[in-house]
Amino acid sequence: MREALNHKITVATLNGKSYYKIINTLKLLQLNYEELSPSEAVNSYSRIIITSKEESPIFKKKNIMVDSELNENPVIIKAKILRKLIKSHTYDQLTIGIDPGNRIGISIFYLHDEIESVVLSTIELTLNFIIEILSEIKAKKKIVRIGDGNINMARSIAFLIKANFKDLVHVEIVNEHGTSSIQNNESNRRILKDKSSARLIAFRNGKIFDPKLDRN
Repeated sequence: MREALNHKITVATLNGKSYYKIINTLKLLQLNYEELSPSEAVNSYSRIIITSKEESPIFKKKNIMVDSELNENPVIIKAKILRKLIKSHTYDQLTIGIDPGNRIGISIFYLHDEIESVVLSTIELTLNFIIEILSEIKAKKKIVRIGDGNINMARSIAFLIKANFKDLVHVEIVNEHGTSSIQNNESNRRILKDKSSARLIAFRNGKIFDPKLDRN
């Protein structure tokens, strides 16, 4: 999250339970932060203040998150924080690249930043994950690009995404040629390859998927 790292996230709470919950979440998300007391944070220039629900009223017009919002999927939490950190949303887009196969690589880009890169083992896990991301992350434009390396799986994923979101999500089938840049049989190398392929697929234009026309 290169742009977010140039901005302040402030942890401001005197509640011990909330404090540990907040900092543990930020460490998990690999986000930098500073710590201030609530009274100090009120007069700070922090872009976002994370505090407890009980202490939140003192911040009034400040841009805040409360600890109860950190119970969601970490990817969704990261997207919400990123949206608050970045002042301009001129590039308000969520882009998901999917590399289908025995292992399914997924790369998620939001407001210019990659917020997740993961490999899942089944189409069911993939669909549940993607549907949650598309449902919960706000963006003016949402694009899912799916590699054609396993065309039957690609079409299945595309059909189900369109069935759930209709025209709210733009889906493309992408030519995967040249996206598999790492060749190695070791497990960690294969995972890296799947992630790398998904990342390249995310930004490669493909053929617009229309379930009414694609019946093969």
